[in-house]
Amino acid sequence: MLILGVDVETTGLSTEKDKIIEIGAVVWDTEQSKPVAMLNHLVKQPELMPLEEKIIKVTGITETDLNQFGLDEGKAMEEFILLAEKCEYILAHNGNKFDKPIVDKALASHGLILDKHWIDSMLDVAYPTSTRNLTHLAAEHSFLNPFAHRALFDVLTMLTVCDKYNWSEIVERSRSPEVLVIAKVTKDERFLAKEKRFRWDPQNTRWIKNMRQYDLDKTKFDFEIEIVSLS
Repeated sequence: MLILGVDVETTGLSTEKDKIIEIGAVVWDTEQSKPVAMLNHLVKQPELMPLEEKIIKVTGITETDLNQFGLDEGKAMEEFILLAEKCEYILAHNGNKFDKPIVDKALASHGLILDKHWIDSMLDVAYPTSTRNLTHLAAEHSFLNPFAHRALFDVLTMLTVCDKYNWSEIVERSRSPEVLVIAKVTKDERFLAKEKRFRWDPQNTRWIKNMRQYDLDKTKFDFEIEIVSLS
């Protein structure tokens, strides 16, 4: 099975107004556990210059880099489509909430369409730990990402971690509806929610956890829960 891992660095964190300044994509052969093709491009976005300092600090990408080595977004998206068409699925970390809407918006702006099922490695992999931070996950799986927040390196890190799990199970989980599970616990019982890796939602003063129905059906809780459909 061929899966296209993808990551984007952007001018900001808004999927509505911000745009891609770097895209990395790797075709991963799950049978051979290796990358077979790669793409990495800086992307020019002159109308959104100058870059915010916090973006430069996080990514290390500067306006000089973009001016000297950046590619037109349309060209970068065309190359991305060529790789995607050879793969069965697309994989991104927190992709459903960030990478997919950003990529879909970029494709649409150039009249391009991508009809592929997306897998979200933040939600669709059964990690044994509560962390979902990619750098921390890499460390938990004895892998070091030398250049965090650079697209190609983040993709290779994600794929290396995911490859330690059953790909068929990852795909099956990704096709299951996403739900928000609310733990109905008292203050004294909050340790029960913590043990099941719920997180505190201060805005709504509750313990919550995003899950796939696939996992919810196999999980037993020592407390009452409320389920909200997100799909």
